[in-house]
Amino acid sequence: MLHILRSPLHTEVSDSDMPFKVSDSFIAENQVVAVLSGGTEALFLELVKDQKIDLKRPVYLMVSGFSNSTAAALEILSFIRQRQGIAKIMQHPKDIVFVDESDTASLTRTPLEKVLKNEKKQRLGVVGKSSNWLIASQVDYAEVLKKMNCELVDIPFEELSSIGVVDPGMKGAEAIYERLKEIIAKHKLDGVTVRCFDLFTTVKNTGCIAVSKLNDEGIPAGCESDIPVLLTMMACKKLTGETGWMGSPARIQPDGQILLAKCTIALHMTKKHEYTTHFESGLGVAIHGEVEPGEYTLVKLSHDMKRLLAVNVTVTRCQYEKNLCRTQIWIQSTPIVSQYLLTSPLSDHHVLIKGHHAAKFWRE
Repeated sequence: MLHILRSPLHTEVSDSDMPFKVSDSFIAENQVVAVLSGGTEALFLELVKDQKIDLKRPVYLMVSGFSNSTAAALEILSFIRQRQGIAKIMQHPKDIVFVDESDTASLTRTPLEKVLKNEKKQRLGVVGKSSNWLIASQVDYAEVLKKMNCELVDIPFEELSSIGVVDPGMKGAEAIYERLKEIIAKHKLDGVTVRCFDLFTTVKNTGCIAVSKLNDEGIPAGCESDIPVLLTMMACKKLTGETGWMGSPARIQPDGQILLAKCTIALHMTKKHEYTTHFESGLGVAIHGEVEPGEYTLVKLSHDMKRLLAVNVTVTRCQYEKNLCRTQIWIQSTPIVSQYLLTSPLSDHHVLIKGHHAAKFWRE
């Protein structure tokens, strides 16, 4: 059976915009989900709850490479795997063979003590609950405190949104930043993640500038209240001193070329940048940044802190397309890294840092 998932935020795509065609017989014989856009993970969860998807049977996830389709499919795939299910991301009609996942096992390992443990307790703010679509990125607060000495502080979203509707341009984006700075000072935070999509309906601007400026100031800051990404950024900062950029895989090629995208980036990481609107909403101020080609590291800590990915990669080029998040960076990894993302990702969002640092995460 075919299920079509599309978020109402993505008006640039309609339910008829299928990534590609598959045969009627394939649809009749299998569980096929066309993931047309980002923000659809909670819709998949509803299919599971309504017993329209059986996680005991393989699930085929069709993606387009546009409109955050791949990113959403990665989160769905991670959710399925966490429940011992089987799923396959389809990027073309013949992409139906399930690859041996054991080939990617060596990419994610048990984190070393130095990766996890902070000598001094860190206070990390979660402004608003994690976005509804982060179905594979929920954490146990007590375990985070025990394993990483990081105290997660839930902060009502109203502490941020109470500034009311702001100017739709840079003045409003700066107002969000200033309020976040007040929140950080009030709660004595060492890092923060924000349920930023709710800003569109309440404040009528974005958190992209705020997140960028905080990271420029050395305060790890992330989007969508994604806690595993914030923990990853904290670990990267501690081990390497580098600021992390949170990106979603938008396109994954078999040869190891991967396109990462997000609407914000710390400006000190860029060689040039320009301001534009936020992708999904078309509102406020977002950042199209371009980074220098060269050596980088792709890092991600799992939601339960039991597995860690850290691989050296090369940034080859940057691009700008209107149907993706605004900062778009191509990295060259290896075929096995592409296979990891397509078969056994730790979740959607990953963190990119400047320099080759993978060894620092694995060697004493």
